[in-house]
Amino acid sequence: MKFYLLIHILFFLIILSFNVKAQNQIVADLSQENVEISTDFLGAKILLFGAYDGRKGDDIIVVVTGPKGLATIQKKGNVLGVWVNTKKVNYINAPKYLSISSNRDIDKILNQKTQKISEIGLNNLNVRIQPGKPINNEQEWREALTRNMLKSKLWSVNENSVSLIKNSLFRSYLSLPSNVTTGKFEVKILHYRNSKLISKETSNINVSKSGFSAEIYNIAQNYSTLYGILAVLLAVFIGWGTNLVFRKV
Repeated sequence: MKFYLLIHILFFLIILSFNVKAQNQIVADLSQENVEISTDFLGAKILLFGAYDGRKGDDIIVVVTGPKGLATIQKKGNVLGVWVNTKKVNYINAPKYLSISSNRDIDKILNQKTQKISEIGLNNLNVRIQPGKPINNEQEWREALTRNMLKSKLWSVNENSVSLIKNSLFRSYLSLPSNVTTGKFEVKILHYRNSKLISKETSNINVSKSGFSAEIYNIAQNYSTLYGILAVLLAVFIGWGTNLVFRKV
């Protein structure tokens, strides 16, 4: 399997080297465009490779963004000697997955203003708190969101991980953790020269569930009431069975 993948990559790169003739053009491909999550899914590693019309000193940044949605940050407090969740903040458009890779330190490629405008960097994401009651210490909550996403490996910054070959070819690896969400992932390859965007290429990765986990996911999404009833019944059955076993022992 690896041999055929290597042949495919070499053949594709040869074609790219001939096709990238127009000035400031970039072309890329992925070793895997569809990822299926099953019950034994342990993560996936995807190779991104391509060709670009480069010069010495050019830079490549790869930004992979998953579906955006609700992310909840909770804060624990001591209530009557018990630590429980007492406060929470909802972010309504947080990327469920984000990977930023580059051939060298991003601060050496782009200044802070350009990074903020382009939303490159974990602290430059335009995530919004759910409207409602006022929130104190917004910066602390925002930092907590970043820490949680980094800890779960759903957000990452991988500087010096994109390999550039003779100012014409590049490659990078994308890691999807086992807890990755499903949906369409946008892959952006950005080509910079002297901190100026020269060209970009966009492609997609589709992540979906398969097998038994897919059936459970579909039931949870399409029949939420039935799923809730089954979950309660399963919890009751497991509790009753555990109690029965220990009572006999």
